[in-house]
Amino acid sequence: MNLPGRISESLVEAGAVPAEDKALYEYGIRQGIFLVINIATAVLIGLLLEMIWQCIIYLIAYNPVRTYSGGYHARTPLACYLFSIPMTAAVLLGIKLIPWNAYICVIVLFASVITVAILAPVADPNKPLNEREITVYRSRARAYSAVLAGAAIMLWIADLEQISLSITMALGTAAFMLILGAIKNGNHKKEMA
Repeated sequence: MNLPGRISESLVEAGAVPAEDKALYEYGIRQGIFLVINIATAVLIGLLLEMIWQCIIYLIAYNPVRTYSGGYHARTPLACYLFSIPMTAAVLLGIKLIPWNAYICVIVLFASVITVAILAPVADPNKPLNEREITVYRSRARAYSAVLAGAAIMLWIADLEQISLSITMALGTAAFMLILGAIKNGNHKKEMA
């Protein structure tokens, strides 16, 4: 039996979890383990590139927008993990190597906010959204992206460029994932026809 299975079985045996909910808890434990591994790997990449705090700020800014905007999702947690490793490295290298200036930063922020406003939320075929979720997620994705863009601009003005760029790259990545998800969903709809 795998680790999530053993943990959920122990919870059932201890009486902490009803037997009929064992599979649900096993799934949650598995997802939690993947989340911890993803975050630990991202932080390790940040350490290796000597960009740990940029990585942490990126993750903090990226996760709420990504949660509510949706976009591309890999088919399995392992595929997601393998996709996120080079993506995190590319983001951090982009912060470090792109010759950023205020104009580039504003263009990326503006394009990202517009992309989120137009496309979000992009559901995944494996996790469709109902009408209420669409309304709530769209509103939250737009709000988060607007607040983060405003914060990035203010931080740039305050000469906190690395923090601003970490937020800018988070919004840019979320917009990129939205576009990929819309393309994937378009291809999925063509396959279904």
